[in-house]
Amino acid sequence: MNGKALLGKRAEDLSNLIEQQTQPIFDSLGIIVPIKSCSTLLTLSELDQASLADIARQLQQSHQLVKQKLPKLIKLDLIQQTADPEDKRRTLYFLTPQGKSQTQKIRDYLEQSETLVDSISKDIGVDLFDAIDQAIESMQNKSLWERFKGPDSY
Repeated sequence: MNGKALLGKRAEDLSNLIEQQTQPIFDSLGIIVPIKSCSTLLTLSELDQASLADIARQLQQSHQLVKQKLPKLIKLDLIQQTADPEDKRRTLYFLTPQGKSQTQKIRDYLEQSETLVDSISKDIGVDLFDAIDQAIESMQNKSLWERFKGPDSY
């Protein structure tokens, strides 16, 4: 089996490993936010209050993916929801006081995490963040479908 053909699985393996190895750090810092929901809290902090569509757009993620994260954040009392006073069909989400406190802890951690990423980059001889950004940009510029069709098709 050609491992390079399983790029999506390898990317997911890396994501899972990051989550697994970050959890003890979060525990030690008193961060209760699920690791894969940190960006949602940071986004709500930037937007003050936002609809599901607003959050998804800001994160460049699907509505469905963002919607799956919100109930857990509500249960942890990190965010609350309310009906939009201008459009009762829309729900707005905002940080609770605990959510604001947790968001600050995440920001503090993010400053330290740059050093962690830099140490991994040094170990492998590649700027990991730049390599990921370059891969994303390359795939946005030329999709896997275009590459699959061959050089004559693009």
